[in-house]
Amino acid sequence: MKKLLREPLVHFLAVGFLVFFANYFWTGGQSVDDQTIAVSDSVLARLDDSWIRTTGRKPSAEDRNGLIAQYVQEEALAREAQRLGLAEGDEIIKRRLAQKMRFMVDREEAVDEPSDSELETWFAENRDKFNIAERRSFNHVYFSPEQHGDGLEGKASAALLELQRGTNWQSLGDPFMQKRTYVTVPQGEVTRAFGPDFAQAIFALPKGQWSKPIGSAFGLHLVRIEAVDQAAQADFSANRDRIRDAYMETMAETERQEEIERIVGRYDVVVSNPESGK
Repeated sequence: MKKLLREPLVHFLAVGFLVFFANYFWTGGQSVDDQTIAVSDSVLARLDDSWIRTTGRKPSAEDRNGLIAQYVQEEALAREAQRLGLAEGDEIIKRRLAQKMRFMVDREEAVDEPSDSELETWFAENRDKFNIAERRSFNHVYFSPEQHGDGLEGKASAALLELQRGTNWQSLGDPFMQKRTYVTVPQGEVTRAFGPDFAQAIFALPKGQWSKPIGSAFGLHLVRIEAVDQAAQADFSANRDRIRDAYMETMAETERQEEIERIVGRYDVVVSNPESGK
């Protein structure tokens, strides 16, 4: 054994092993491939496309060198951060990676072009999405609670009498932060602007006469319906392109969710007991 330990070859191999393990731990166990940053043709094409979308022109040779240098820096820093474990527990990085994965799923899950028969069947099941809702045009006179306090209802009722005598509606009421005239608006839009009770009330009014005071989120209003566009059933032929686009998006979303569920299904999910805090 002593003779063996004095052999130069053994010394050489021992030094070699030491160098190997020192290099291994120094580089974090990375392989040669891990330490190689390849700027491939596809990477160059992606860098060029990004530059063109941003600047509207092709990159010059100097621009290209700058793009490559920036890419190499980002790649090296990202790998080093990953080697040091800096990405662990970072919610922003997790969301970004999940977003990129969703993009990959979208690209993989292409939806076949539907036939007219398939579209008509789907349209019959989803007709409500394409039907035209009733729309109304109206003018309103507004009365502010801040301006009139306890006399708000009396002020609005007095103005109603003036309107019934023929007084110009635009000369009455208080300034209103939004519009005083609305044209062909559906009930949903009125709900968003004034609240559900106001919208429900004015969509029950007859056309052409001033209403009694109606409350909204802002105060009281006198409302006159000027026009009523009745609801209508959507026609397939007239709306085919819109129906096709909605169908494709719905099918794509369905396939996207199914693929995501398949990915999630590969993992065991363990949820801590919230009551125990573990």
